[in-house]
Amino acid sequence: MIAFLLFILLQVADGWTTVTALNLGGREANPIMEWFFKRLGVVETLLTLKSLTIILFGTVLYEHWIVWAFVCLYTIVVINNVMAIRKL
Repeated sequence: MIAFLLFILLQVADGWTTVTALNLGGREANPIMEWFFKRLGVVETLLTLKSLTIILFGTVLYEHWIVWAFVCLYTIVVINNVMAIRKL
């Protein structure tokens, strides 16, 4: 349960830091996300994909080790986003 809550917080932090970095002139490093951003919009893409991911993890994997792996991954992503924001 703790891993799932951390995962949700990191999804919010990733979305917020991504939007902030892009608004400051940064660019999306993930080409798949960049493709979605161009077609659907940044906020729309982030809200949709992050909501679907949270629902999937919450219904299927909320107590699974994979959630902890994603917590680690998104911790790195958010740190990277914050570092990018500081450089902009």
